[in-house]
Amino acid sequence: MAYNNKDNLYSVLVKISIILTVLFSGWLVWEHIYNRPLGTNEYSAANKAFKDSNYELAYKYYKKAYKLNPNDVYVIEGIARSLMELKNYNEAISYFNLAIESQANFAPAHANLGVLYDRMGDHKKAMELYSEALRLDSDLEKGMHWIDRLLYNVQEVPPTVKGRLEYLQNQYLLNEDERILSVPEVDDKQLNYEK
Repeated sequence: MAYNNKDNLYSVLVKISIILTVLFSGWLVWEHIYNRPLGTNEYSAANKAFKDSNYELAYKYYKKAYKLNPNDVYVIEGIARSLMELKNYNEAISYFNLAIESQANFAPAHANLGVLYDRMGDHKKAMELYSEALRLDSDLEKGMHWIDRLLYNVQEVPPTVKGRLEYLQNQYLLNEDERILSVPEVDDKQLNYEK
């Protein structure tokens, strides 16, 4: 009789585990397909286009995602990064500022706005933004992770926010006629920062 009770208990436990597995799987499907934030598909397409350096297409998809979800800081910052790569600097500044207004502690927006000002030659403003980005997220000191470098096919380690900030600070310690604030072949390797 004891043997029978163990078989019955085992059978009940197996049925419970099957039911829980089905419920959990159903919940995952619901969350992934039916309960996604608006603009998720457009945002994913924009990220893919951006990674492929197709900034016009990325901008188009980020704008579609923005129309569906105008409060998403990642979408707003994606628009700004696309505009920056398209060299539409004034509009990019507006979107970076919008991202910062939406979420003041979003470090990538500060870092990327710093990159933009750096490219425009306003190195003091870039230094302020780099400092703020590092204050908000010390992980930016590390730079691009090796997995991201693999995915983006970046063979050399790109400059980091901290490295660029330190370089600029050291240059400002020199006499004005000795400063080298921009080296295009090095500056071009500085990538956008994502989170």
